[in-house]
Amino acid sequence: MKRIVSGLGALALGVWALTPGAGGLVDGAGFWQWRREAVLLSGLVGLLAMSAAILLATRPRWLERPLGGLDKAYALHKWLGITAGVALGLHWFAENGARWLVQLGWVMRRARGGPHGPDSALIDFAKESGEWAFYVMLALLVVALVQRIPYRYFRWVHKALAVVFLFGTFHALMLAPDAWYAGAAGWLVIAAATVGGVGALWSLTGRIGRARTLHGRVAAVTVHGGGLVDLRLELPAPGLIAKAGQFAFLQFDAREGPHPFTIASADDPCRPRFVIKPLGDYTATLGRSLAAGRMAKVEGPYGCFDFDAAGERELWIAGGIGITPFLARLDALIAQGGSRRPVDFWYCTRNAGDAAFPDGLEARCAKAGVRLHRVVAELDGLLDAARLAREAGTLRGGQVWFCGPAGFARSLRRQLEGLGLPRQAFHSERFAMR
Repeated sequence: MKRIVSGLGALALGVWALTPGAGGLVDGAGFWQWRREAVLLSGLVGLLAMSAAILLATRPRWLERPLGGLDKAYALHKWLGITAGVALGLHWFAENGARWLVQLGWVMRRARGGPHGPDSALIDFAKESGEWAFYVMLALLVVALVQRIPYRYFRWVHKALAVVFLFGTFHALMLAPDAWYAGAAGWLVIAAATVGGVGALWSLTGRIGRARTLHGRVAAVTVHGGGLVDLRLELPAPGLIAKAGQFAFLQFDAREGPHPFTIASADDPCRPRFVIKPLGDYTATLGRSLAAGRMAKVEGPYGCFDFDAAGERELWIAGGIGITPFLARLDALIAQGGSRRPVDFWYCTRNAGDAAFPDGLEARCAKAGVRLHRVVAELDGLLDAARLAREAGTLRGGQVWFCGPAGFARSLRRQLEGLGLPRQAFHSERFAMR
């Protein structure tokens, strides 16, 4: 993730360094030329970051595997948005801060150029629209980063950011120096504007995920202890063709929009199962609001948490509701007659009450050829790498599949790497998508 963000910055810097203005800085350039190039470079970085973030927001299938899954792509999307905000903040400061320095008497006022010519009105509009787009974008980014704001508002904020990007793109295309369009910088601006512009329009016209969306209905709803909602949907053939461990976006209310949930079954693509924990305002209402017959939209599948990695053995770790992808994998293993390699499964819960779900887990694990280990934090403490290694017998040749809280994942990963587990052998899926 850091490499990709850094790579975009390096690309912008490298292309900018080839422009005539950047080359002129080595010949004793004055303050105003340095300031102009700072404005251009920061604007280019902001444009690239925003364009890449919008591309990822369209959920392109061809980028899922290289990025490690849509959950990782959305984490990258978030950091690209932050990068764009910082870069465009510097862009604004470089543009406007010079005026303050002149007012303080620290810098001599520059000589003003003449009229722009026939494009004067367009250029003035590009300047004004770019500045107002920055103010709106900054406010929207702050809203998007505040986790307490409900998802339905967060979703509309993202729609608004697509509009802001279109105005920002117009600003960039009109105000990039003419000399840029004779070289790589101009082509990069055009490419970023095209990719981001198409992505923004794709979002605004509601086309994201449309080709992967099925319309169905709720077949059955069961509410378990702790408010867990066990949901079966009924979909038209061929159904939701997914690998065990993948997830889908479910929508029951157009105002709320789609939410991601892990698919908890692999037995019937026309009747997929989802188990939903009430972790937020919206999910807390599902146990009361859903009933058999309710219409549902399903978009997917997504994700690369699919147990598709070569290894001599597998080590599964589920934290609480993180058990859902493993339930689907158990179904798949039972259907093929059991696992063909050793699998150890640690199911971690806070207390014995949480561990009561799901029913018959021991029997399902036995049929799948999976050795189950229960870890109840109130009784056993937290699971650590030492216990994993001891109960598994060895970590050699192992592939670790983890689904649970992010802090738990980071801690366990560090411990396992300390015991010699290769970094690429630890596979995890993020709960959060914002």
